[in-house]
Amino acid sequence: MNYYRRSELTAELDGVLARYDETVRKFVGPGYPNPIRMRDWELTRVLEAVRSVPVGSSILDTGSFNTYLPLALASYGYRLTASDLIWRRLVKSYERRFGLAPAKATEAPFFEWLGVYRRAKVPVRNLDLTGLRCPDASFDCVVALSVIEHVPAVERALAEMYRVLAPGGRLLITTDCAPEAVPYTDGVRYFSEPEIEALFAPYPVTSRRNRPDFSRENWCYGAQKPVVTCFVEVTKPR
Repeated sequence: MNYYRRSELTAELDGVLARYDETVRKFVGPGYPNPIRMRDWELTRVLEAVRSVPVGSSILDTGSFNTYLPLALASYGYRLTASDLIWRRLVKSYERRFGLAPAKATEAPFFEWLGVYRRAKVPVRNLDLTGLRCPDASFDCVVALSVIEHVPAVERALAEMYRVLAPGGRLLITTDCAPEAVPYTDGVRYFSEPEIEALFAPYPVTSRRNRPDFSRENWCYGAQKPVVTCFVEVTKPR
């Protein structure tokens, strides 16, 4: 498991993010009012890992609502499918709009976000990670960027993502790690390092490994809590 270090946000990674921004802006337009990226280190880890996936490969991006990574990957020559619990996201977006749920400044209105995907001709599917309606070996790469901490049945979700991965394919996952586990409640959890190790023990992990460093400089979420980010790559044997 590869854990975030602030020292790894180098000028080279700044260049990766700048190219990502330039690519996504071509789809959303220069005046798009919503953020187009969050959690920079996670994004760069995924973008770097995707380089080893042959161009033209099929990629499933999960938890895609209010994110724009699939647009960049599609422009690089991959065949993208974006997915989320789309109907649930639509309802929540309307609840935010009419004051029935707390407003979220970083979240685009649902149809504004969906319109960008339609113009880019990137398909969006309503898929539940705990029961993917896809045949075995459907995708060459599956991406779950900051997703699994929001899934109650996380073991089932991992099994499903691995099932739809083709032999030789890559599963690219990022999530959060805390010194002590925080159980799932109100839509999110924080894994401890032993939990992450146990969660991925059944799978062939190929990402480089280090240990989490909970020094304050490495905290995410604006250094409000001792949480660091973790990147995991799983490669399915051929």
